[in-house]
Amino acid sequence: MQGQRASKELSGVKLDEVFMEIPEWEEIAIPEGFGPYRLLYNPPSETVIAELRSIGEQFSPNQVYFRKKDSPRYEPIKEFEQMVSSESAVTSLERPLLFYLSNKLTKMDKGGFSGDLIALYSFDLQKRTHLKIADKNSLRFPSPYVEGWITGLVDVSADATRLYLTVGMMPPDTSAGFSMVNHQLARMDLPTGNIHLVSHLKGKGTFF
Repeated sequence: MQGQRASKELSGVKLDEVFMEIPEWEEIAIPEGFGPYRLLYNPPSETVIAELRSIGEQFSPNQVYFRKKDSPRYEPIKEFEQMVSSESAVTSLERPLLFYLSNKLTKMDKGGFSGDLIALYSFDLQKRTHLKIADKNSLRFPSPYVEGWITGLVDVSADATRLYLTVGMMPPDTSAGFSMVNHQLARMDLPTGNIHLVSHLKGKGTFF
């Protein structure tokens, strides 16, 4: 009965309003308007990594924060830029490295937001330095694909030499004047930047 009563009391209350009432978040430097999305841990640097999502009334793209395991406060991996994300974070188990995507988001007339890839980055959690691995013009897709983009990061190998990601790719235009997007789970060999296809993704949202 108590659970049912609590559920009724929370009905009509927005989830972001509940989150915003947690004072502990301010104490650990979680910025206003953001809440939890995913939590990671990097053993070599003993670093906790938190990817945050927008929970406020005004939408903001995901941001990645981090802290040493004994530190009481988080800090961003980069300075905040309006409508620019740091997202889809993955981390290595054997090296002090974090990988993430940065996208520029634009509000669409019909609602929602579209994202334009700025770059794929690595972030050294000990040196606190960024390295641009690839941008939308330097991605090395296999033939016959001539253009494409990264839609998300899935995982990284323990030694940080192979990055698993999801991609959308387009071959040259057909005689009909259009190309179909091929969505794939893929592997990027980080020393070379070459992308190898692993498995075709199907279904609504190309998740499976």
